Amino acid sequence: MDRIFIFDVDGTLTPSRRKMTKEFKEFFEQWALKNHFYLVTGSDLPKLQEQMNGMDIHADGIFTCCGNQLWESDPAVHPKHCDLVYENKFEPPKDLIEYLKEQLEKSTYHHRAGNHIEDRGSMLNFSIVGRDCSLMERENYFKWDNLNGERKEISRAIGFRWPELDAVIGGQISIDIYPKGNDKSQILKHIKQNINMDSHTKTLADSSEYIFIGDRMEKGGNDYPLAQLLQTQDRPYGYTYETEGPEHTQRILENTHND
Repeated sequence: MDRIFIFDVDGTLTPSRRKMTKEFKEFFEQWALKNHFYLVTGSDLPKLQEQMNGMDIHADGIFTCCGNQLWESDPAVHPKHCDLVYENKFEPPKDLIEYLKEQLEKSTYHHRAGNHIEDRGSMLNFSIVGRDCSLMERENYFKWDNLNGERKEISRAIGFRWPELDAVIGGQISIDIYPKGNDKSQILKHIKQNINMDSHTKTLADSSEYIFIGDRMEKGGNDYPLAQLLQTQDRPYGYTYETEGPEHTQRILENTHND
């Protein structure tokens, strides 16, 4: 049975908003030469390329913005050149933008770093502390949010006021917002299509074994929809692993599905 690996990036293959570590890169570079895998992230392509430290060129496909964009790398053109295969456009409602600005004013968290509402064309990313925060500021907000549940509260409120949208927790500091259903689970149909196109067989995609590793598989996390899809449908065969970070991901890859 063919094995198809799917990885979240931030907090799974790399430390949060940082480059892949030298130690993990040495392991992953050798692993990538022997396996087929796809990447799926809430970030846009430049952020992913910065974090993956060159390892993204080995992926069979790169899904950015929670699966709303698919890219195929072409290192023959340039080490960072990718071709856009598809993109789901999203124009955020104006009253949603106003609501996010209100939440930014209302939040009791003490620090603001800038870049709070980021429109990525296919989704919206919202952060109270701001994406321009330092690593220390990121960690501080993450700890504060774990105690206070601010992102969960805002996400639930968005889902209630705009039922046509999904708002999910991504990474340590932000919320990903996009049209309902345009989440990471959508990538599975595209992966199956890609496998069939490459192999010229209609059965390979359904008989393959899919292994998804991510760090946000709890309900309300941006890895949850894909994890749920793989766990609940009969085909394809799916396995999911929630990781605590790159070192844990390495242990998962070394100890499972390696026969």
